[in-house]
Amino acid sequence: MKKTIAFLVCALLGSSVAATTAMTDVNAESVTKGNYAEVTQTTNMYDQNGNKTDTSVQKDSTWKVNKLQKINGNDYFQVAPNQFLSTEDSFAYKKRQMTIKVQSSDDKDAVRVYDHNLKQRTDVSLVSGTKWYSDSAIYTSQGMPFLRVATDMYVAMFDVTEQQYKASIN
Repeated sequence: MKKTIAFLVCALLGSSVAATTAMTDVNAESVTKGNYAEVTQTTNMYDQNGNKTDTSVQKDSTWKVNKLQKINGNDYFQVAPNQFLSTEDSFAYKKRQMTIKVQSSDDKDAVRVYDHNLKQRTDVSLVSGTKWYSDSAIYTSQGMPFLRVATDMYVAMFDVTEQQYKASIN
C-alpha cells in the first residue's frame, strides 16, 4: 500500500513537472505584431524588379505588409509574393486600438493635428482635455508614435495624457 501511494505521488509530481516544462511563453508583442500599408492614391503594384504590373490598387485600400524591401534604391512594401507597393504611394501603420485623452502643453491651446506625412494640418485641431478613439499608429523615423483619431488625422503621443487599450487579437 505504501509503495502504491509513493508511486502515485511520484507520478503526480512527475506529470505536473512535465506539464510545467511543456508550457510556452508567449510574448505580448506577438498579439499586436504586424504592419499594414494604406494606399494614398490609386496606383499599380510593382514586381520584385521594381517594374509596374497590370494590377492596380485603389486609394485608401489597406494591405498587410510582409516586409519592407529596397529595390533599385527605392523602398517597397511586399504585400504578396512578387507584389509590392511603393512607399511613394502608401504609408505604413500598426493597429493599436485604444481610447486616448489629449491635452495641450498649457491646457489652453488646442491640440495640433497632423496628416499621414506628419505635416501639421492648419484646418483642424482638437479641444484640449477631450477623449478620442484611436485605431492605429504611425511612427516617425525615430520611433515616435502618432495616433489616428480620424481619417488622415493624427495626434502626437506627447499630447496624449491617458490611454485605455482595447483587447483584440487581429
